Amino acid sequence: MKQYLRMILFVLVMATITSGVLLGVEALTAERIKNNQDAKIKAAILDAHDIEYTISSINETFDAEIEIVTVGDWTFYVNPDTDAVTFSINGGGVWGPIEGILTLESDFETIVDVSILQQEETPGLGGVIAESQYLETFVGKVMVPDFQINKDPAANLPNEIDSIVGATNTSKRFQDLMNEDYIAAKAAWLSQE
Repeated sequence: MKQYLRMILFVLVMATITSGVLLGVEALTAERIKNNQDAKIKAAILDAHDIEYTISSINETFDAEIEIVTVGDWTFYVNPDTDAVTFSINGGGVWGPIEGILTLESDFETIVDVSILQQEETPGLGGVIAESQYLETFVGKVMVPDFQINKDPAANLPNEIDSIVGATNTSKRFQDLMNEDYIAAKAAWLSQE
């Protein structure tokens, strides 16, 4: 019986020590993780606006080149030189959330850039949504009357691109989240004028 009590005591002591170590590591790395996430978002925004930066100067470049405008729950990132506007787009994909940013020209209709910051879609299928070659097809397209990702083999209209082959559900969900966030962001953006 004493042997079992010693074993239970040993397991409890080891669990406490391990938990303490893990909590300590989390506390030590939490700020670094947040800084890296902030840098990732700032880099995506600077890239969307075609602004050069280095890793060591990303914060200073971002602060000097991008104006932050908050309207209600929306945060807009504006390039004062071009009046291009960036905002977050988020929604549910097939296997998890899709998070990214959408950058529009000053007309708030024409797409300058789409970047995906996080997605959990199937690699090689829906995961194509985050590949630069696919995202480049969005450039120059318009968000009005609504943005369409379609399987139609006909030539695309100014508000259409081709869907991802084999990933119809991902394409549909991404189209829907882009349109929903665009409508809400546009309403917020126009409310400040």
